[in-house]
Amino acid sequence: MSDSNSSGSGRFWLLIFVVLLVFGGLFLLGYVPRHKQEKARDAEARQTATETPTVTVIPAKAAPDTTTVTLPADTRSLRETFVFARANGFVKSWSADIGQHVRAGQVLAEITTPELDQQIAEARANLGLARTSYSRLAGVALPGAISKQELDAAQAQYAAQRAGVQQLLAQQGFRRVTAPFSGIVTQRNVEVGSLVSSNNAPGSQLFKIEQTEKLRAFVQVPQNFAPAIKNGLAADYLVPEFAGRAFSGKVVRDAGALAPDTRTLLTEVQVPNPRGELRPGSYAQVRFHLPRKAASVIIPANALVPGGTDSRVATVREGKIHYQPITIGRDFGNQLEVPQGLQGGELLVLNPAETLTEGAAVQTKAFTPPNKPAGPPPALPRPNDPDAPRVSSPVK
Repeated sequence: MSDSNSSGSGRFWLLIFVVLLVFGGLFLLGYVPRHKQEKARDAEARQTATETPTVTVIPAKAAPDTTTVTLPADTRSLRETFVFARANGFVKSWSADIGQHVRAGQVLAEITTPELDQQIAEARANLGLARTSYSRLAGVALPGAISKQELDAAQAQYAAQRAGVQQLLAQQGFRRVTAPFSGIVTQRNVEVGSLVSSNNAPGSQLFKIEQTEKLRAFVQVPQNFAPAIKNGLAADYLVPEFAGRAFSGKVVRDAGALAPDTRTLLTEVQVPNPRGELRPGSYAQVRFHLPRKAASVIIPANALVPGGTDSRVATVREGKIHYQPITIGRDFGNQLEVPQGLQGGELLVLNPAETLTEGAAVQTKAFTPPNKPAGPPPALPRPNDPDAPRVSSPVK
């Protein structure tokens, strides 16, 4: 009996020992790798805390002497005018059509004026009667037969009738519609037999004549570029029809005041067009090369410190971080103009982390542009694209 009890007790303790051994092995298998990982993380954290952080830097560059800005333009002829009839009547003939070059004084159309002709005949009859009456009174030799007042009235009537005839004859001279200056006919709104009148109501013009030896491009220059606009400033005239080709022009005048609704300065650029390649009314762009008015610096947009109410950048001086307040001028997209706060040459930290503090020691790494991705390059924008937005650039 005692032997069986001692045998059962031994098996029990053996089972307990095996269970404890299994749990101990499982504990060691789970704890030891975790402990090693924790020790590695702690060591890495201590190393990171004691190491000097590395930041990517790029030097600030002084802005070039010239800023390029491209703006849309409204193109017109150097001179243009509508030609109206100065006499009432019907078109007898016309001799100039659209696209035809005409000289100053050249006849464009002839008008028949039956009503005016009848008025002239009537006025000449009245003039003859007035002349006869005056001659009779002036030829009376008997003193006191007529008064001086009667003679003066007859003379005045004769002069008035003669002036009336001269006025009607002058109107009759407008039966020939002539060109006011040399140019090209761009509109013709008459046909033989058309009724015309001597008014300038909209739609009653007979012809439109334009001079295209020079073109006038009107540009709305934004306020921030307006101080650089001066008479004689060279500009490039760009049209989609001549991709990659720039026509030379220059600023001849500006409005002298900004438009209150758009805050822009109306500027006129004249472009020589001796061969008639350019056409008035075309969509065009004018590219100005504006001189820099004050010293400024160009920085990457990702050099700005995020957050905060004031604009600032993180610079590296003698291996330590220094936060520098700046004033931002023009925004060129991925670049910013800084007129105040930087002199050029400062090492700017790109994408500064929030953990960087003033005076913290850092190591620097020069910025390296990323490699271009494999594959075909992206499509370039169409030159002189009418749908392209206004573009400004700090580079020449």
